[in-house]
Amino acid sequence: MRQSSPAGLKALIIFLVILMVGNVLMLARSLELLRFPGEITDTEVVRGGARVLAAYYEKTISEADLSRNSAVRDALAKFKFEIEQASSGEEIAQVIWAYGRVVQDVIAREQENQRREFVLWVINQDPAIQDIIDRASISVSLGRDGLPGVESQDIALSETTISKLRNDPGVVKLSQPVDIEVIDGKAQLVTPRTVQDALRVLQDEVVTLRANLENLRKTAGYSQLEGQGIVVHVYDARGGGYLREEIVQERDIRDMLNELFAAGAMGVEVGGQRLVATSSVRSAGPLLLVDQQPIPVNPVVIRAVGDPILLESSLELIKNSLKPWGIRVEVTKEDNLVLSAFRKEGFR
Repeated sequence: MRQSSPAGLKALIIFLVILMVGNVLMLARSLELLRFPGEITDTEVVRGGARVLAAYYEKTISEADLSRNSAVRDALAKFKFEIEQASSGEEIAQVIWAYGRVVQDVIAREQENQRREFVLWVINQDPAIQDIIDRASISVSLGRDGLPGVESQDIALSETTISKLRNDPGVVKLSQPVDIEVIDGKAQLVTPRTVQDALRVLQDEVVTLRANLENLRKTAGYSQLEGQGIVVHVYDARGGGYLREEIVQERDIRDMLNELFAAGAMGVEVGGQRLVATSSVRSAGPLLLVDQQPIPVNPVVIRAVGDPILLESSLELIKNSLKPWGIRVEVTKEDNLVLSAFRKEGFR
């Protein structure tokens, strides 16, 4: 029988190693555990689009000369902050819908205020204003021809003033009439903000409150939560687990949950049950109960949304303490994890 040469055997081993490495790489790629340099996740693609939108708002604000306006700056800063804090494409889309809309409304509102202030400034330059000893009223609004018109029974404004108003590109964009009252030679706005402005402010506040409420619902467990995180499988010791210490206990799960929340977990599920502030983990004989409902065991599955690296490292101490008893704790990182909302029907 002819034996293989050492060189041939070495070549075969090298080939098998290359084949095995190739299979591992292909598997890692299919599970999105491996990315080539320059590749970005879908979440980062959406985040990049949101950043472009923020840059567009910045340009609009600059062109409108609103860069020093505190209301506009605050709205844009909040929008940018929420973009960076969002942990999934869905959350970024919600930020664009909620906080992006607020930025648009604030820009529109402050532009309208600028136009009214300009109208007031132009009218205050008119010589006829200074001759008013008592009171007079003026209303500036767009006519059917789309150009500003001036109505006043008490004052005849100069042609120069009217021309400035009719030819200004900002004034022709007025959405509501500007009502002005003249008292002792000084013009002033009757209402700095119209009823429509007040409604817009309230609408902005409602949108913001709804977004904040949804975020609170997610972190509290009462709404679906999506983002990167980890999945933990906790197994009893092999061979049946005759000793109590060889079986996963409620205290083991509670210790893990405490560590996960301390590491910044935004939401956690145990055995498919979403945890809330009043949730409980108990034992009943061989069963584990979460919120009085039995969950599958061996493995007990814990799913947590948050920074995968921090969450995984937070379990190392518990993992090592359980290892001598044969209890295995397996952790996998996930780029996109969806936690269900807390189900009230879980209570009896």
